[in-house]
Amino acid sequence: MVTRTVKFATALVMIGLMGCQSGLPVNMEINGRITKVHDGDSAHITPTGSKRVIVRLAAIDAPEIKQEHGIKSRDYLRGLILNREVVAYCNKLDKYRRQICKVTHKGTDINVEMLKGGQAWYYSRYRQEQTRSDQRIYKKAESLAKRAQLGLWKNTEAVAPWEFRSIVRQ
Repeated sequence: MVTRTVKFATALVMIGLMGCQSGLPVNMEINGRITKVHDGDSAHITPTGSKRVIVRLAAIDAPEIKQEHGIKSRDYLRGLILNREVVAYCNKLDKYRRQICKVTHKGTDINVEMLKGGQAWYYSRYRQEQTRSDQRIYKKAESLAKRAQLGLWKNTEAVAPWEFRSIVRQ
């Protein structure tokens, strides 16, 4: 009986480690200061007394830096969170080993703020990773910004980042 329990506990630890390639758990909450904003959907969070964690904002896709509106999107995100304390609710790692997170500052969902300001697209491809409530909120935020022609939506020919990346790869 003891051997079976030890084997079961070992298996659970191994399963947990497989989902934790970065050395961090996948489903986690990170509290810390934003020390760098790379672009409109990724940043560095430095928890007090810990190493920085690179995060990608979940369910949004901002223009690439070399894409039209890329610098403006990055600067908008900087204005929202750079050097501020945030809480990130992370649910998985991407292929670049970044934590995929909903980032909040003082209770405000920063991912939604990027959509409301017309600084990013709702990345509906990943909607199944969101609650139904968040799906509605994110979709509505993008729709309202688009209708009001805010940010990147001022350009009716704006190219979605996933399309831009596909063109660049060719």
